[in-house]
Amino acid sequence: MSIKKGPLSPAPKLIEDLLQKIVGPIGAAPISKILFEPDNIEDRVTLLLEMFELHPEFKAPFERLIKSLQGGQQDVRVPLEEQIRFFSTKHTRYWLLVNLVNRVLRLRELKMDYRTGRLPSRAHDILKYAHKAREAYGESSRYKDVVFAAGLMFDFLFYLQRTPFLDLGEIRYDDYLHQCFLRAVDQGKRIMGLCKYKNELELEFLTPVTAFLRQLAHVSLIMLKAPESLEFYKKLEVSQTSEPLIAAMEMQRYQVHTGMIASFLAQTFPIFGKLPEIMSFWGFPYVCNIRSKMNIHDVACMGMLGIAISEKGVNSSQFGPSGKPNLELPELRYLDFQVTKEVRDEVEI
Repeated sequence: MSIKKGPLSPAPKLIEDLLQKIVGPIGAAPISKILFEPDNIEDRVTLLLEMFELHPEFKAPFERLIKSLQGGQQDVRVPLEEQIRFFSTKHTRYWLLVNLVNRVLRLRELKMDYRTGRLPSRAHDILKYAHKAREAYGESSRYKDVVFAAGLMFDFLFYLQRTPFLDLGEIRYDDYLHQCFLRAVDQGKRIMGLCKYKNELELEFLTPVTAFLRQLAHVSLIMLKAPESLEFYKKLEVSQTSEPLIAAMEMQRYQVHTGMIASFLAQTFPIFGKLPEIMSFWGFPYVCNIRSKMNIHDVACMGMLGIAISEKGVNSSQFGPSGKPNLELPELRYLDFQVTKEVRDEVEI
């Protein structure tokens, strides 16, 4: 007897739009390889040489740029390695990042002059959010690469508005995106401060990025479902709504929630490692506890705890006598986290 298979339920239109208009363009930019910056300068030079081998069309304009910076007097062929060292691995990396991103976006305001190798602005200015995120955590921070990548996603959304991918016309969400970025930096640092008081936090270096991905998910939804979603999130910003309830409200309205969108976004960069799985449980990480995925559970919970303290007015009264979150924070009840005087000083509970 043959079994007839019925048609699969179509994915919500919003997910299709997310994949085609936002995740697709970000993933199409071949930048993953240089989001991680080796500590050793020789390894950085080697990585950049590999990038030029993968994208040889950038060699000639880069050589012309270096020649112009040297006064245009260089007649002897200088090895590419020495040109990178002259320009610095940092600036070469930024120069390549902008050009690789603009291969997808094709924006005039980012377009390099191939005759001179010059960008329309300094790469540091163009990659504004990537640099601000990294600077907020410090060059010596173990978080520097993941927050740089998260900041770069804010830059990508900033410029993506100006492309046909989103078809927004003259509408821009620059101010709202900027506010979301500032919140992400502040909340990420707050979460990072909390991590010192959590026992055995295996994936601790990913915790600040949960705040970035949460805000990026909100911006993405606003750009895909404007203007109704903008009003939706503005109302939530002044409420005391918990993350589980926000997820339920999003599901009711859009058939997706913040964690699902953030999970798709996180999949674009391998540097984010376990973050796609972590964010897929955003709003209800207790499911991870049931599935014995405590490393995933703990990062999601720490992210949610930091945001609850930052946005929801959570204070010491919401913690039980043991110092653990009590039933007023049910999504955090399994979190092995003690509220000490140092914690209160750290987060101003």
